[in-house]
Amino acid sequence: MAATSRALQRLSFSSAALLVGCCSSFCGGSRQASETQHSSFNMGKGSSGFSATALSASSCNSNNDVLPSMPSMIVFDLDDCLWTPEMHELSGMPSIPVEGPLDPSDNNSELGTVGMKVPSRRRRGNNNKGFDWGGYANDDGEEVVELYPGARLVLRELATNPKYAAVKIAVASSSLEPSYSRACINGIEIVDGVTMEDMISYSQIGREGQLTSRKTSHFKLLQAQSGIPYDEMLFFDDCNWGDHVGDLQDAFGVTGIRTPQGLQ
Repeated sequence: MAATSRALQRLSFSSAALLVGCCSSFCGGSRQASETQHSSFNMGKGSSGFSATALSASSCNSNNDVLPSMPSMIVFDLDDCLWTPEMHELSGMPSIPVEGPLDPSDNNSELGTVGMKVPSRRRRGNNNKGFDWGGYANDDGEEVVELYPGARLVLRELATNPKYAAVKIAVASSSLEPSYSRACINGIEIVDGVTMEDMISYSQIGREGQLTSRKTSHFKLLQAQSGIPYDEMLFFDDCNWGDHVGDLQDAFGVTGIRTPQGLQ
């Protein structure tokens, strides 16, 4: 069995329900999940990504009053998992707050900083005949880093529901521009007055010093910082050029989910 499949088998239906926050109660207290349950979340290699709206209230057994075990720490990748674009696609530091509704499901919700924008600055295009606005630009020609709607819903649930108060949040990113990543973490709000920085207990970002392109290096430091056992961690990662989830499962027994299209 592939490493990724082994990792996915250790993820419970209830753990996924915890993250998406779509069920008012949780079902399937076992940490073993069936292949049918996996496919309902579109998880694993070759999948279309993890949808934060994959679950509905009807998915839960209302007669099941047993609360499932929860991970002690949830670890997220950043680029193309929680947000888009990737930091190396930007032409400079994302330093300008972008305001918008904090609840992606309600355009009339409270306003806050939903993205961080790179100041507009021209640079010579590849053909040396004109100028472009960096390696990435949205439909308005601006370089804005924003959370995927599903990722925002997940983080809002974790920030506001008291039953998750004991769950630690961490990030593990091999970003090529860690200062850009931290600028976004510091600026982007999840709920009014609460930034990503306020929610994150531990972070390992970059691939220099003790950190490499392998996420095992990040998790060694996260475990040392937190004291949390590897088998009590849950990891979300989009990596399409390798398999961090399988690597961590083989090395440390970390439960993980690949999200090839991000937490949409």
